[in-house]
Amino acid sequence: MDDYEDTLELFRSALEAFGAEVVTARSARDALTIMKTARVNAMVSDLAMPGEDGLWLVQQLRRLKSTQGGGIPAIAITAHRERYAAERVREFGFEAFLTKPIDPFDLSRAVASLVGR
Repeated sequence: MDDYEDTLELFRSALEAFGAEVVTARSARDALTIMKTARVNAMVSDLAMPGEDGLWLVQQLRRLKSTQGGGIPAIAITAHRERYAAERVREFGFEAFLTKPIDPFDLSRAVASLVGR
């Protein structure tokens, strides 16, 4: 999830190049709806979003039962490393933390690691 279309396309292209099927969302609310209704193996979410942000999204997910998406592994992405401490992000429920600009290989490797590939 990211609020910028070009970033979504970059993430999509990077992950699809490594064989992933990708579903994108431009808001935390849209992403939450997708997580509740689709089978998703991992989530990549920008932290700094207008309205509900990535921290809000992962908190909502962690409140769900695992059968409803509560256990989906999540990667936090941000261009504002100084605003977000890695420890705090993990306390919210993210398993990994990457900063922009993101190398497509690093993103793909992080997702693969979370899903056990």
